[in-house]
Amino acid sequence: MMNHNPTGSLRSEFLALVRGARDYLEFRKETGTPDLGLSEESEAMVRSWEPEKTAPGAPKGIRSPKGKPFTPGLRGEGDPNAALFIVTEQKQRGVSPYDGADGELFLKILKAIDLGRESVYISSVPSSGPVSGAVERIKRELNVVKPTVICTLGRRASQAVLSKKNPLPDLRGRFHDFNGIPVMPTFHPASLIEDIAKKRPVWEDMKMIKARLGR
Repeated sequence: MMNHNPTGSLRSEFLALVRGARDYLEFRKETGTPDLGLSEESEAMVRSWEPEKTAPGAPKGIRSPKGKPFTPGLRGEGDPNAALFIVTEQKQRGVSPYDGADGELFLKILKAIDLGRESVYISSVPSSGPVSGAVERIKRELNVVKPTVICTLGRRASQAVLSKKNPLPDLRGRFHDFNGIPVMPTFHPASLIEDIAKKRPVWEDMKMIKARLGR
């Protein structure tokens, strides 16, 4: 006869809710936030996490590490054995995707799911022109990295990887398939700077990625 324990079940559900709320506040903490209807004390704490202002002419973001190990077949940046493979839109040749205000914000998003630039692999598609060559290169990189999950940042990267023309809001929020690997499309960090209302859906996408990675 099965032994049902409603008290234990309720406790587990309560703890899950608490953890979810904590993780979401931590995400908002890392990325900045609009008005959440919090107490003045809590709101002051969350707003203290806004990106630091950079003086005119000062370097932005974090530069690519020098002397990083080379892995044949890989042209991106990061861990060649990463569980999370990211595809973004290339800014310009020779510029790290972690540079600039959007790069700084993306590092905070990764931190919110207990990851960093050294524990993920990031590749890119060109910001304009054909993407077929980049997609073929990404396929080769995937064969080397063998990730658990792919995350595509922004409309262009998402449409290129998935070979779809759907608007990004229709693609995000659920996993798709790319050669047997689950793909989560989400908004590019740059668009979060322009529209802070997108931070919540990005967090929802990141929670699903975190769960799929077993973190």
